[in-house]
Amino acid sequence: MRPLDRQQWVQYLLPMPHEIDIGELIECPPSAVAVRTPDGAGPMVRRAAEDVRRLLGTIVEPEAPVCDILVGTVDAGGTLAGIPVDAAQLERLPNSDQAYLIVPHGRQQLLLAALTGRGVYYASRTLCQLLEPALTPQQAVIPMIRVVDWPDFDERGLWNFPDEAEWIPWLSSMKLNYGKMASTRLAPVERDRPNQAVIESGLMHQASMRAFNYLPYILHLNFLHDCGLFRAYPELAGKGDGALSGRYFAHKEGSQHRVPCASQPVLAQILAEWMVSIASQGGLEISCWLSERPAQCGCRDCTAVGQFVLEARAFVRAWEQAKRDFPQLQIRLFLSTTTPERDYRVLAELPPQVKLERACATSMERVLHWPRDLLANPLLDHAAAAGRWIASYDVPIAANGKVDTPEFKIPQRSAPRVRDFICQLRRRGYQGAYGMIAWGTLARQINGFNIEALAEWSWNLHGRNEQEFAVAWARRQGYVSPEKVGQWAALMGPVEFDVYASDFPVCYSQGKAVDMIRNRQRPYLGEGMFRYYLDDADFERKRAVCARAAAIAAELQAPDLELETGVVDSYIALAQSVYQVAELLATSDLEDLENQSVLLQAVSELDAAGRFNAETIRTWRANLGPEPWHYRVHDAIAATEATVREIGRFVRERYLY
Repeated sequence: MRPLDRQQWVQYLLPMPHEIDIGELIECPPSAVAVRTPDGAGPMVRRAAEDVRRLLGTIVEPEAPVCDILVGTVDAGGTLAGIPVDAAQLERLPNSDQAYLIVPHGRQQLLLAALTGRGVYYASRTLCQLLEPALTPQQAVIPMIRVVDWPDFDERGLWNFPDEAEWIPWLSSMKLNYGKMASTRLAPVERDRPNQAVIESGLMHQASMRAFNYLPYILHLNFLHDCGLFRAYPELAGKGDGALSGRYFAHKEGSQHRVPCASQPVLAQILAEWMVSIASQGGLEISCWLSERPAQCGCRDCTAVGQFVLEARAFVRAWEQAKRDFPQLQIRLFLSTTTPERDYRVLAELPPQVKLERACATSMERVLHWPRDLLANPLLDHAAAAGRWIASYDVPIAANGKVDTPEFKIPQRSAPRVRDFICQLRRRGYQGAYGMIAWGTLARQINGFNIEALAEWSWNLHGRNEQEFAVAWARRQGYVSPEKVGQWAALMGPVEFDVYASDFPVCYSQGKAVDMIRNRQRPYLGEGMFRYYLDDADFERKRAVCARAAAIAAELQAPDLELETGVVDSYIALAQSVYQVAELLATSDLEDLENQSVLLQAVSELDAAGRFNAETIRTWRANLGPEPWHYRVHDAIAATEATVREIGRFVRERYLY
């Protein structure tokens, strides 16, 4: 069905183009639309044109087209198939290799033009999004549009995602253009023989036709025992217990991974062999991961320089060696978040063309500030401002406040939170913005809103506001009343930001709330798990907003929104009850029986808040499907139950007569 007006029509676009104007409309059968490319067009241009044809359902080119769509790159003379195009305008745009123009030529021809195939592909995506809502087998509505568009970030995407063959088309349809090749595999290491890696070269090639960088990688160096490095080269095992790197809390169990002795030249040789193997399969860019956790080989050569400086040097030397066979090979270095002490030296030595990636840095870079915290790393921010290409994986597409603790799987749709983080990356000069998914089950259903928010603002940071984005998202999702979804999102987005950026989930998962009670520590509003509660009334104010949002969701008959609202509301109630118990315990004379009675009532209310939270999470998840559920759902429930149980037991056993 054709949209009622042009404002609604533009809402089907995601991301929103920087500049767009819809002119005359051509209505005709889809079979009367010609989609052409110039002679000698490259494979990505041909793919862009084929996507438009496939949408229209046209197989045979019409002899007398009613509308002619010409798709291609601008040639050296500044023309597209002989038609002048403003190439100078494209060259002036940010990230010009991805920029594009859509302009009418005459009354019946539309030009999709760019400097590269990537830009042409993005032009085709914009056109397809506009054609889809009004297209029927009998009729197409072709808008004679003028679009000038470019991305604000060079790379936009996800660290991890399930079912790549299905997700890459979805991600690229929104102009997201980056994803880690999770299936990259390093073959078992064999001593004194060339070492091999296996990548998904076929899917990588298919992704590249969609302007998508499906990037292979070399695993964290403290994980290389998994491919037999130390069995083949025992001398490469890092010396001493200081070489054991431990694990993140979220990993829960497993080996205490040992870092390699990075001062030995054979390590660079092995890395070079993997790079050559990957490049020989078409992978001409590789992400190279330093060890993930703090550790230090204890040998004299390594301790003289430092583990991570030597690991970075080994990757660079390997790259320089591999480039002899593959001069176009590029690498990027994934810095370890937990070992920043010598990042200054890594940066000082790193060739300028080597990109940097960063993850799990939210906590260490957080600077308390009102109304929202700032994120800053003076060293890396200075490097980014000076032109160093740096990307962050920390865009908060999941509820968890810290990417390095992804143990809760619960709902979050907070457009302000996503946009705030992307704005800060932009201000800091970063060129890559990625989100991180730590699990695959129902990832699109749970994280889809925030992934599309990432697509929206990493492309066009100052286009739509948060409510306008939510309306566009809802229209594309087929909600009956997208405007009401926008109202719901405008209410819940800031509240969810407050809830999930308040030391969440570690206040529950790592027992921090329990420790506060055990220490009889007075809770400080404005910090920690109470970061965005400034006075006692803030809890009720936020719950009142949730009640208004729940009413909108109920009116919409949108159980996904209503149940999410309930989960958020239950976390506010839980935080409020923890606060009340902590405040009473820290400030009351507990020898007074009346004070004990008040404390007992607060503990009883905490018990009820814990049950409320667990029930809302179960109800939300049951609406998505039956058991078995992902264990991270059960982790969220278990963390609440343990927090409530341990606080209640501590208080009852010690302070209630």
